Amino acid sequence: MIAAVLVLTSGPLSAQNVTVKAGATKLLYDSRHFPALYGESAPTIPSVGVKFGWKDYSDSPYAFICNHPEYGIAFQVDGIADAKAVNGPGLGNVYSVFGFFDRDIIRAGRFSFGYSGGFGLGICPSKLYDPETNPWNLIFSTPVNSHITFGLQALYMLTQRYYTGVGFYFNHYSNGATNFPNRGFNGFELSLLFGMNAKEAEIAVPKEPVDDGFRPHFQFDVQFSGGVMGNEAYYDYYVDNMGGGKNKHYPKFAFQADCLYKYCRTHATGIGLDLFVTPFCKHIAEYDGRGIDYDPVSVGISVQHEMSYRNLSLNVGVGRYLYDNDGLARNKILYQLVNIKYHFPDLADTYAGIVLKAHKFMAAESIQLCIGKRF
Repeated sequence: MIAAVLVLTSGPLSAQNVTVKAGATKLLYDSRHFPALYGESAPTIPSVGVKFGWKDYSDSPYAFICNHPEYGIAFQVDGIADAKAVNGPGLGNVYSVFGFFDRDIIRAGRFSFGYSGGFGLGICPSKLYDPETNPWNLIFSTPVNSHITFGLQALYMLTQRYYTGVGFYFNHYSNGATNFPNRGFNGFELSLLFGMNAKEAEIAVPKEPVDDGFRPHFQFDVQFSGGVMGNEAYYDYYVDNMGGGKNKHYPKFAFQADCLYKYCRTHATGIGLDLFVTPFCKHIAEYDGRGIDYDPVSVGISVQHEMSYRNLSLNVGVGRYLYDNDGLARNKILYQLVNIKYHFPDLADTYAGIVLKAHKFMAAESIQLCIGKRF
């Protein structure tokens, strides 16, 4: 979705690229679930993929500032089915499709070095968690999961059209606590890259950027988001007392008001006031056995940074709870937010997107859809 929006709205594009990668991914060891599946050593699995990208050589100031980045759509297969399990059938392969954004930081002759980021879906159609046939798989309980990837890559132009290189990436798969179990998949990937420009390089001549009159300014966003969560206390209760996990799903909401200072065209930094609503907190208290009454509303304040490219933006934040007693997790102090938004300047400067919330920089609490307005 993100890739399609960028391609359709970015104006003149050229130098379409196709990149193939192949390598290995080392799953991050976690004693909570890997020993039951794979023994005392987390497996190393094959990873292959292909990326279809477009370089932005338009006269947009964004293209000039970001060193004419490449964006598009990518497909990847993580061959975790090849890993031999010590208990049960193990895990099935993960097939992902995601939009990506690649930007060079350094260019020197034929050599370039930069970063790559992507977000999309990871599909795991087989060997999911089952309380009877595969209770050891605490990683995937749903066939559709979110996929986040970020990494560094170095490329070398062999000829005017062909290039090779190496990439080092972090990959994460999770259903965002919509269903349990949801320990998720985390791994570091090292891959060799080989690609080609579908058009001759001399056709793709960068244009001089157009001055659209940008000036530093404050921006204010008001946002509402909503999604669905599983009740982990209910799931744990059935695991402990009935021998198998069951899920119940409830709505989850959030309201946010942000004030950021946009000091350059692509970056803004500021603070946000965050209000999180957990309407089903009484059902958490019903099953967690702690004898505590919970409150549905939590309040926090966050430091945020936004990176923008045309009408697409990525906002990341770290917040601290001012008040929290919703029962979702214990000893929560900090929370993390990742917000991907697409803006509609001609529709009263509104936007829509996806919000991921996590704790301890690793445990997803929720994934929600959002709408908002910029002032």
